[in-house]
Amino acid sequence: MISCVIIDDEQLAINVIEMYVKKTPTLHLIGSATNPLKGIELIQTNKVDIVFLDIQMDEINGIEVMKIIGNNTKVVFCTAFPEFAVESYALDAIDYLMKPIPFDRFLKAVQRISNTFLTRSSDVIDSIPNDYIFIKTEQKGKMIKVNLDDIDYIEGMSNYIAVHRGKEKILVYSTMKSVEERLPKSQFIRVHKSYIVALQQITGIENGEIIMKNHLEKLPLGNNYKDIFMEKMKNKLLQN
Repeated sequence: MISCVIIDDEQLAINVIEMYVKKTPTLHLIGSATNPLKGIELIQTNKVDIVFLDIQMDEINGIEVMKIIGNNTKVVFCTAFPEFAVESYALDAIDYLMKPIPFDRFLKAVQRISNTFLTRSSDVIDSIPNDYIFIKTEQKGKMIKVNLDDIDYIEGMSNYIAVHRGKEKILVYSTMKSVEERLPKSQFIRVHKSYIVALQQITGIENGEIIMKNHLEKLPLGNNYKDIFMEKMKNKLLQN
């Protein structure tokens, strides 16, 4: 469960978000506040993962609240003022919801929240050393040791997968799901139903395709994997 708090100086706005949170099984509401100072106190005295935060408030504005609470609690801004969007993303807000907030747009923000916390959990697991795998070949009793640093990408091919390392392609009887579960998520990411790529082998992204270091062909970035991929890339993004 992802714990959350709502801070908004309008009770009607709080009521809407509270109703949405109750409809969303992955969220647990700790509490809400119309006074931002009370909201800060609520966050500081509880373990709060996410705050749904208004920007224009009398006591103190939402951007100042975000700076006070620090990075341990992530922020989704909820506001009627679009002019703050650029500044909010520069401060690493997860999302920016415009009032009145439709429920389907709220659910999209929740998906981004879930992706963020899934990535954070995976990074903790991936701290365990894991720098190679053994692959069974088609020859009975033979296995090949493959260093993870040597893998460029993995391609799904019906009942097989192909492990690409340089010009070599190793065929393995397995599924993409099985391989994805075994690879460290700090080094590899699923970008398409048929492709898992090594993050260190990516040299660029162009027109929805991924450019690889050792390969002329570009790999597609699937719509179902785009949000998670872009969230992973967010910390590496240098903006003007």
